[in-house]
Order: sequence, then C-alpha cells, then structure tokens
Amino acid sequence: MKNAIVRITDTHIQNGEKARCELTSAGSFGIENGAYCIKYEETDNELSGCVTTLRIEAPNRISMLRSGKYNTEMVFETDRRHNCFYKTPFGEMMMGIYSKRVFSELDENGGSVNFAYTIDFNNDLVSENELKISVNVKEEQ
Repeated sequence: MKNAIVRITDTHIQNGEKARCELTSAGSFGIENGAYCIKYEETDNELSGCVTTLRIEAPNRISMLRSGKYNTEMVFETDRRHNCFYKTPFGEMMMGIYSKRVFSELDENGGSVNFAYTIDFNNDLVSENELKISVNVKEEQ
C-alpha cells in the first residue's frame, strides 16, 4: 500500500432535504488480494476515529468496511440490493443498500470511484446517496 490523498464528496437526500459534505484525508492505496483498496480515517465529528476500507472488486462492485465506534460492511453492486449489518454506539440494525450505479476508474497511481445508492430500513426508503471518491498516490520523497 502507498500513501495517498483521498477526497470524498458525499451527497444525500433525506426527508426531501439535500445535503453535501466534502472530506480530504490522508490514506493509503494499493492492490490487496487482486483488488484495488482505498483506506482512510474518517474525520467527520460523528465518525471520527473510524477507519474505512473500500475494496474495488470489479468495475461495478465495491465493498466498504468501516471499523471503530461505527462498524459496518456494505456491498455496492450495480442494479443489486444487498442487506448490510450496521453497528452503532446506540444499537445494531440491518439495512438494505440498492446500488443504482457503481463506477470505478483506477490504476496504480489512483483514480476515482463513484456510486449512487439508496438506503432502506424494513424496505422503507431512508435516503438517496451518491459518493464520489478520488485517490491520488503521493510521490515518494
């Protein structure tokens, strides 16, 4: 894994309200077990201290593993719905993730991933989301 700069733009619509946040974090990028991996530490107040790992398993399939006080493993795959387990300091829950679009364009120097998806609990829509992530490998000094 190489040191990298990870930039994330998170856009979501919940209860008719659109929100957007951006995060830039130091992280790492490389190939592990045949898949590109992006790792970074969350700096958002609520998720602070959590480590997120994105594993790009195919151009249209991404697994996200978050560890820390919020633990989850989510799978994003174009035109597929996956049930995912989410653990918070307030309790545990099962949620559905339906991915409308998953796209990745990566090489050994970095690149980008983009995915649009919905989250539901008990088949009730909670939010519509889009994540755009770019990763740039830092030059060795």
